[in-house]
Amino acid sequence: MIPNVTKGDRMVGLINYLVGPGRANEHKDQRLIAASESIVSVEVGQRLDAEAALALGREMDIPKSVFGAGKEGARHVFHVSLSLPADEGQLSDEAWGKIAHGFAEKMGFTGSDGKPPCRWIAIHHGSSKAGNDHIHLAVSMVREDGTRWSQHKDFKRAQDACAELEEEHGLRVVRGPHAERGYHPKERERAVAMGAAELDRDRLQRVLRAASTASMDEAEFVRRLRRSGVLVRPRFAQGGTGAVAGYSVALRPESKAEKPVWFGGGRIARDLTLPQLRKGWNVTDETVAAALAEWQAAAQGKRPITEGREGREPTPAEWEKATAEVGQLYERMKTIPLDDDALWAQVARETSGAFAAWSLRTEAVPGPLADTAKALARTAQLRRFPPRVEHAPMPSAKGAGMLLMQTSVGPSTAAGHALLLAQLRNTMRAIHDMHKTAGRLGDAERVRAAAMDRLTIVRGDLQALRTQRATEQAPPSAGSRWLADAPGVESEQEKVQRLVAQAFPGAPATAPVSAPETSRGTKSRPGRDKDQGRNR
Repeated sequence: MIPNVTKGDRMVGLINYLVGPGRANEHKDQRLIAASESIVSVEVGQRLDAEAALALGREMDIPKSVFGAGKEGARHVFHVSLSLPADEGQLSDEAWGKIAHGFAEKMGFTGSDGKPPCRWIAIHHGSSKAGNDHIHLAVSMVREDGTRWSQHKDFKRAQDACAELEEEHGLRVVRGPHAERGYHPKERERAVAMGAAELDRDRLQRVLRAASTASMDEAEFVRRLRRSGVLVRPRFAQGGTGAVAGYSVALRPESKAEKPVWFGGGRIARDLTLPQLRKGWNVTDETVAAALAEWQAAAQGKRPITEGREGREPTPAEWEKATAEVGQLYERMKTIPLDDDALWAQVARETSGAFAAWSLRTEAVPGPLADTAKALARTAQLRRFPPRVEHAPMPSAKGAGMLLMQTSVGPSTAAGHALLLAQLRNTMRAIHDMHKTAGRLGDAERVRAAAMDRLTIVRGDLQALRTQRATEQAPPSAGSRWLADAPGVESEQEKVQRLVAQAFPGAPATAPVSAPETSRGTKSRPGRDKDQGRNR
């Protein structure tokens, strides 16, 4: 969140501007979202017009009118806009109101520091021309008793206040050593010019998260990246090609005239550097040697050295094991200490990778699965990476990532996918509850919205495919054979419905049936159960 501070001496003029149409008619639906206790002429939540603006301006200026502005020529109007990056999306008036109150208190406007309060208001009128959601605070620097609010280091204080509010509300950190990776305007311009559905870095992040989660070791990760259609090159350590210290990736250009745009893993996300990824893989002398061979082959443009499990369809036993493990993970998450940030981030990272793998396999353009992966990835970004603590072996979502990256969604796999969705949704519920208990309400809401809004779309699509299978009597596949009915055993339908009901409390028992050809969450068509969606 970026503060932009200006000062002046015309309070009525400032508020008239904020309530007016703006320089490019960008001000729309102007409303008061927060104010100091002394403001009574307009209620919080009220839509603002010229009459309300005049009333607010005069009321804000009462201390200055009574006591004067201090020394002759002193400016008494403090104006700050608090702006989010465009890709951060929109916040509700309630959320912005809490941020406004927090900023006012941290800056010493509210009187919580023992000094007389200042009069202040916060106005929300939507996004700027560049798409940045923001609010404006107007403040009288003349306190209620006529003394002046101190301007000492006020620009730095505003930046520090925003940094604290980013932490408290789960917003992107945009300054300092722990800042999250933002986007350069030229990246957006390039995507618009090419008619791309998403930015290069968003696409690459999904590929990296999917491949890293689905892989058991580094060599498999390199092979999966290459199979996903991205360009890969290692960054060798100094002294030769005997060790790899990092890597870069790029989308394959659509024409020979276009040059690839390379990104290091750390430029895409802080947890996607090679040292951080290695913490999630098996590391032995054999895996290190195998990884080096695959990196060298990628650097030389040669074919992969070996072909592992990424080249075959998962077996029924692998489906059963991976789905059960996600269920075990949910139970284990109930015992993770609230302050074990590293372990919670690991779970969020793996769950994000599973949804990223599913998205790559089924979404021709970013949809609800991609949105869910992105929301979880945000909550996996630690401000610092603490020393690794050894835990007892944990269940994992890595097996789910492998299944989802290697299996197309169709009528005969829909039951298995629905069960896996319900289990993954339960892990999201645990992540949501953790953030809510810890007071990270922005992260909690981000996860809740993905789980209950976006994934409900996917659930409906899977229900449509299951209905189609029942109609067509399609033969079972690896994703559903292990769920077959047996005497005395919970049936496939009963098991899926039980877990889906647990994962989606309050949702209808069955989702509306939509035609698979136009499904929003999956792009499968009747009979497309084979491995035909893989990018080579």
